[in-house]
Amino acid sequence: MGRTFVEGVITGPSETRQYSFFVDTGSALMGLPVEEIEALGLEEIPNGRRRFITANGVAEFETYRIDGEIRGRGFATMVAPCPIPLVGYEMLQNMRLRVNPVSEEVEEVPDDEIHPPYMISRFS
Repeated sequence: MGRTFVEGVITGPSETRQYSFFVDTGSALMGLPVEEIEALGLEEIPNGRRRFITANGVAEFETYRIDGEIRGRGFATMVAPCPIPLVGYEMLQNMRLRVNPVSEEVEEVPDDEIHPPYMISRFS
């Protein structure tokens, strides 16, 4: 599969910025460069230092709370410092989005299709 990007917006206390997020299907969360975290005025999550398994091994980072929107779908989550803006598979799944391996684009999952994350309430 090639490289996939998706447009999104992050709103911080200082300002709102638009990003072209690299879709990292090997990552679970979101990442932003430190300069962007500072420019947005994001605040650290209290006791938010977390361990992450990265391509370079295990690393610890402070995490920050963010609000944003991707493809018209709002979200609130945590973000960690990262060299480029990226969004991971867990965020996409939570918003019922996925990467189409043929078109290499992010697409919506149809409402009638069962898709991760699987919820027990969907089956009752």
